[in-house]
Amino acid sequence: MNLDSFQITSAVVHDIPHGGDQDQPLVLTDAPITLDDALSAYFRKKIIKSLGLRGLEVVVDPDGAACVREAVAEVLASADRVVEASKRVAEHLHEVQTGRNSAGLLTMVLGQIDARPCVAVLKLEREQGLRFKIDTDQQGRKTVDLELLRELTLTDKTKVFKTSLLMLGDSDRAESMYGRVSDDQRGKDDGIGVATFYLSTFLGCQLKTSPEKATLDFVRVTESFFNEHVTSPEKRGQYQVALLAKMQDNTMDVRPRDFAAANLDASDRAPFSEAVRAAGIDPTVAFEKDTSLIKINGFKMVFESGMVLVGKSGDLADRVSIRSENAT
Repeated sequence: MNLDSFQITSAVVHDIPHGGDQDQPLVLTDAPITLDDALSAYFRKKIIKSLGLRGLEVVVDPDGAACVREAVAEVLASADRVVEASKRVAEHLHEVQTGRNSAGLLTMVLGQIDARPCVAVLKLEREQGLRFKIDTDQQGRKTVDLELLRELTLTDKTKVFKTSLLMLGDSDRAESMYGRVSDDQRGKDDGIGVATFYLSTFLGCQLKTSPEKATLDFVRVTESFFNEHVTSPEKRGQYQVALLAKMQDNTMDVRPRDFAAANLDASDRAPFSEAVRAAGIDPTVAFEKDTSLIKINGFKMVFESGMVLVGKSGDLADRVSIRSENAT
């Protein structure tokens, strides 16, 4: 997905009460909102930023709920079905929410990316106690109070916390749905993963590649690139140290492009990205790090002088003598 190519054509907004709250009703609207340039720019910016920073590639979970994928297929087949389809998605979210899920605005956005139709499904957190205002048009349809919506969105009082951008494969069947999903409600210490509730229970999706396999694939292609394309033994050693350090540090995520920018010489970054892409990994997309499939036999020690010692684990016991600070 080239996120910069994303454009919005229409959007529908519904109000979802706090999970398990029987006193606040689900408020459904009957028409798309009137998108002026400012609102379109707001939604577009939020979607691109969220998916660009934290987006993970997903596919349909065959055993997951079918509501969202069927709604996406329906809307992409006929854009005038966006209101009815979005209502079912809103009702589905209301049904599966629990007391842990806060109230919010469920938004379904119809648009295009890479010149192909797509659907974005978002949950926007709104301030607790803020009432969703509804207007009624001349046809008796319930519509969003646009002045309130502009006040919320354009001042950033409402933040996009969960985002998905979904498309259909070549078969145009609901089961072929795929896309990118992000969860901005997760803290920095939680990494870029997506809450199971949103990804599986609500969207009916699963990660395209598990974190442990994504990490293993990245390590394999990175080591192959070092061995096959880096001729300098000294530089190759430096790169290996950087890879080992990345696998052993406490960061939760890895973005191949950022790894290259931080650790590789400028002349090696483009070839590295090409090698990563050729292996089926998008260098611009981060993945959740999980080293459970990687056998890390090395060690890395950083001294106050800045010197780094790296080697095999066995060498640490057999060939390195470590003395206490008080030793003479």
